[in-house]
Amino acid sequence: YFSSKVALMRCIRNFICQFGIAGDPSYNKDYRSFKDDPNWLPEGPTHRTNALGVKRFAKGFMAYAGGGNNSRSNQFIVALGDNERLGGGSPWEVPWGEVVGDESFATLDKIYTGYGEKGP
Repeated sequence: YFSSKVALMRCIRNFICQFGIAGDPSYNKDYRSFKDDPNWLPEGPTHRTNALGVKRFAKGFMAYAGGGNNSRSNQFIVALGDNERLGGGSPWEVPWGEVVGDESFATLDKIYTGYGEKGP
């Protein structure tokens, strides 16, 4: 499934980069949306930062890309900057992983974001 043909798309400076659509369209049909996991984080805008002001969806955090309840499929996002707008306040955007190490963060900083919402 994953190969060099899985494009980075919708890469927005200091926000997110979305990826996961297979280069071979026949693979995508097997990955329709599935149910959200139970949200283990408090929901809503009042919970997007902690008591110290730390944003909950920090640079390097990863989550499914979704646009509503039960909308997750084979697309993912990685945060290119600290972000409270995503904040993990919805079941489809709860962080499930993060990049680690200085080299990984340097790579995130090199992702081209000039196309923005429109993708290449």
